[in-house]
Amino acid sequence: MRIKRYQAVEINVPSGSTLTFFSFTDQPQLRNAKIQGIQVYTPTAITKTPLSGATPVTLADLKQSFLTLYQGDLQIIYRLPLLAFNNIQDLTSPSVWELPEMNDIDISWTKSSITTAAALATTGVTYSFGIYYYL
Repeated sequence: MRIKRYQAVEINVPSGSTLTFFSFTDQPQLRNAKIQGIQVYTPTAITKTPLSGATPVTLADLKQSFLTLYQGDLQIIYRLPLLAFNNIQDLTSPSVWELPEMNDIDISWTKSSITTAAALATTGVTYSFGIYYYL
């Protein structure tokens, strides 16, 4: 029997950062996890991130953010617009009806990243994700 689980994951954007590439840190609790779905949280969905209590990345910056995922050494998703992972509907944030199906992939978190088209307009913020998985 599969037991579905959930884990919050965050990527911090330091104050004053001019970077356009942000790596995920190691996620030991998600090693060998079969990922079912990934959800991104917009600032209209949450006002503080669940792990650090930081301010979420602005909607304008989410619109220029792209996700790249690796499974082992294989790049399986390359620069997918991050808002493709937002299914929380409100009047201001673009959203999708359903989250993309991840089909039990085992993500290599330290190789995976977010890239942006330009440096973020607001820094000292955090990308916030919900990861749905089973072991």
